[in-house]
Amino acid sequence: MILVVAVMIAAGPAAATPLHSGETAQKWDFDNNSNPAIPEIDLNPYGTATGAITGSASGPPPEWAADLLGRDGVWQAEEMLTITLDIPNQMIPNPYKEIRLEIGFIGHLADFSVFPIPLGGSVELVGQHVVVVDPATGWKKLTARYIIEPNPDREIVCYSFSGALAAIDYVIVKTICVPEPMTVSLLGLGGLILARRRR
Repeated sequence: MILVVAVMIAAGPAAATPLHSGETAQKWDFDNNSNPAIPEIDLNPYGTATGAITGSASGPPPEWAADLLGRDGVWQAEEMLTITLDIPNQMIPNPYKEIRLEIGFIGHLADFSVFPIPLGGSVELVGQHVVVVDPATGWKKLTARYIIEPNPDREIVCYSFSGALAAIDYVIVKTICVPEPMTVSLLGLGGLILARRRR
């Protein structure tokens, strides 16, 4: 059974509502220098997501810092910093899935991509926005929303940031697999039948 509900994760102290079938939620706070990084908040019943951090081929490797410009647990690099997320999902061929992404970073957005696994289908970037949250330090927030058709088994999400100092403070990813309209109707009908039987 698949119910489509909103999953909420706060960008500060994390809190999440219980997940339903077809949903995942994960947040990386980078509490330590593990690379690939495992999300500190892992609400993914289909497997553990990972985040691999890499730097420029010509520059020094990325470094983890316990604190940087007022943020705790940060990956930083000169020239280029890339995070590649591997997110497992419900392995049911639903019509499409929605991905919502949030990243706290310093630098300039250099490149981004989303690849469904197995390859095929379509990936649509519905919207993407960057706002400066702290002009004094340069911290920014990126939010993005994608639609993948059909629902893949997993997706690879890759974002790169450039600059004299490129840094990533946190990453939040929420996904929802959306069922056929008929499935939603049947779920509603099933709920009515159960309610009558309980009476």
